[in-house]
Amino acid sequence: MVKQFQTTRNRALIFNWVFIVGLTVLALNDQYLKWTFGNWITGKISDFAGLLIFPMFLQFLFPRISRVSVIITGALFVFWKLPISENFIHAYNKVALIPITRTIDYSDFVALLILPLAWYLIGRIDSYRIGRISPAFAACLIATPAAVVFMATSPPVSFYMQPGGDIHIGKSYRLKVSEDEALAKFKAIGFTVEPDTTQHESGRADYYLMKNVVLNAGKDTIETIQFGFLGKVKKPLLLINNVKLKKGSTLTDLEGLKKYYRKLIRSGIVNEVK
Repeated sequence: MVKQFQTTRNRALIFNWVFIVGLTVLALNDQYLKWTFGNWITGKISDFAGLLIFPMFLQFLFPRISRVSVIITGALFVFWKLPISENFIHAYNKVALIPITRTIDYSDFVALLILPLAWYLIGRIDSYRIGRISPAFAACLIATPAAVVFMATSPPVSFYMQPGGDIHIGKSYRLKVSEDEALAKFKAIGFTVEPDTTQHESGRADYYLMKNVVLNAGKDTIETIQFGFLGKVKKPLLLINNVKLKKGSTLTDLEGLKKYYRKLIRSGIVNEVK
């Protein structure tokens, strides 16, 4: 029974030049180019590469679906790019080993134009076969890494919050308001907010600095809080990255201070806009 299960798969679907090159481009773009250059081109490369090779991977996993894998891939891509997928992503990240994120950009739908090419290539996939491989090689050295690359097209939230300041907070909160509405609320409360241009240039998230923040009924004053927003949706993630304390502040128990300021920022700032 195991032998029949293995031989039903056409291993050429994942051991061909198109798939290997496409997977390499996808991994390189998602894990380096996109975050180093962060422009329109790098934003679309992953969509085109992923839509080209994912139907091959899907058909390899589920041979009976045949080239319907192309249609399924297109439908999944549309779902992924629409706001209706937000609840699924939120639920998935609660249990996922590799958390996922995505930014809604309807211009990404242009990548669907590559699906006919994927359909064409799958129908002639044996012509692009690199060579014959064993089932174990296909599963361990190609299929498994491919699954990781497909799952990791968007880095985990922690990727967007790098250490800095005096204390790294590193917490994210899902908002019920948009980025503009949250900023307006901060300013209405009386917080001084300005863009953090050094972080904007990184292309990772929209970051801001909140200066001279008075919390805890005037007992605590923070020189700056670096925070940001991830995702161009109505309910983005609010990222609290780090804080810089007033000169002369004692920084001995950093872990204790992190817990203290996390709690203070949540009650005095985050809860005001959530």
